[in-house]
Amino acid sequence: MKIIKKSSYRPEPHACVVIPVFKGMDLAGLWREFPALEFPARQKQLKGEIGEVLACHALEEQRLFLLVGAGSAGSPADARKWACRAMALLRDHRVGRAWIRLAGPCPPDYLRDLVDHLHLNNYRFDRYRKKKQKAVERIFLALGTAAAVPGDGRRTAAAPKRLALNAPELRAREAVLEEVERVRDLVNEIPARVTPDSLAAAFAESARRHGLELEAWRRRQLEENRLNGLLAVGASSCCEPALLILTYHPASFRRSVTLVGKGITFDAGGLNLKPGNSMEEMKSDMAGAAAVLGVMNAVARLKLPLRVTALAPLAENLPGRRAYKPGDIITFANGKTVEIANTDAEGRLILADALIVAARRKPDMIIELSTLTGAIVTALGDSYAGLFCRNRRLSAGLLQAGAASGEFLWEMPLPEEYRESIVSKIADLKNANYGGGSPVKAALFLAEFAGRAPFAHIDIAGTAFLSKPNSRLAAEGATGFGVRLLVEFLKNLGS
Repeated sequence: MKIIKKSSYRPEPHACVVIPVFKGMDLAGLWREFPALEFPARQKQLKGEIGEVLACHALEEQRLFLLVGAGSAGSPADARKWACRAMALLRDHRVGRAWIRLAGPCPPDYLRDLVDHLHLNNYRFDRYRKKKQKAVERIFLALGTAAAVPGDGRRTAAAPKRLALNAPELRAREAVLEEVERVRDLVNEIPARVTPDSLAAAFAESARRHGLELEAWRRRQLEENRLNGLLAVGASSCCEPALLILTYHPASFRRSVTLVGKGITFDAGGLNLKPGNSMEEMKSDMAGAAAVLGVMNAVARLKLPLRVTALAPLAENLPGRRAYKPGDIITFANGKTVEIANTDAEGRLILADALIVAARRKPDMIIELSTLTGAIVTALGDSYAGLFCRNRRLSAGLLQAGAASGEFLWEMPLPEEYRESIVSKIADLKNANYGGGSPVKAALFLAEFAGRAPFAHIDIAGTAFLSKPNSRLAAEGATGFGVRLLVEFLKNLGS
């Protein structure tokens, strides 16, 4: 979908027009501009509350008008909500092209959230449906008020007020949102088609398209580098595990950042088999790896002045005759030993390998995303990801980027007193059975392998995949969470 800035309100014949109605808005001015809407709108008694909707087919105008309650003017949170509602209405009415008439100046953060959520809510994963719902192809954003022209009843735009986002900024947002859509497609795809092999091919295609450097470590390289967590978790799959290392290396840079994304392409739980109803969404356990791939594509397209490396450990966690077992002990490349208390706590094992490799490369910071614990969903729901970070500057930067991008983080504690819970009686550490507080203790486990660089762990288990729509996203399934967050963080870091 294209979003195009217009300096005047002059829609082509029959195009749909969306009018956000804000709380406290001067409706008298709206009726002067659109007389055909006055009577139905007065009957509806629109007050600008989120969720209010009026669809009106105006005969004189020969077009569909959608009046949408938009909450408080200038509130990014309300922009996200009414954009979600407006896009659902446009799709329900099978509208291909629409104008959104914004009456008044808008702050940049408001417009950015509006543009993002118009794009995000135009997405549906309907690849396997014979009957597909029509998507919106083009949206025009117009800012200004119209004045009546005596005699012929037509309207023309008064002097427009400037949109805070210019055309290059809109194109940059579009580039990032295209990568979010690719990530959503990857995560929503059926598990028969997303394996360590197919994800390795996706990374290779991105490297070719954007001029990135790619290293793909398969079984031989994993054994040579003693990445025994990946080898154990992936032992029972017909697809070999992998560690993919994708690097964006600009001609000049001041900072280097390493991203790590968990890539369990399907998680059956291993020998500690999940219940059947808990397995349905486990194709999404590679959402962290997909997100860092999307970030790398966006970084290359935006040409950010940073050296960015993404590591994606990939495996399938399945039961079988070669599966690793509860009670096994794995020795990692940094010398630490880990007792396997539960094979369904596999993510931290493959991430430990990736973090060891990341730390050896001595970046300025390491940021890791993973659908790691179900308990973070209980704690924070589907609107906040858990942030675990002891470095105050890194933590503050990520929190600021989350607030600006609308991909929110909630800072969680990392108390050293909890470390004794992850210690095994027969090995250095254990991978599960921590006795409560599992998101915190899993983060402490990962920190054991991250070396000395500033390290942030982001648990996206609640935000990466929706089982039902919410107030900001009108479709269940993959959200692409993490791409806009990390691109915003990296843009701020590069500037």
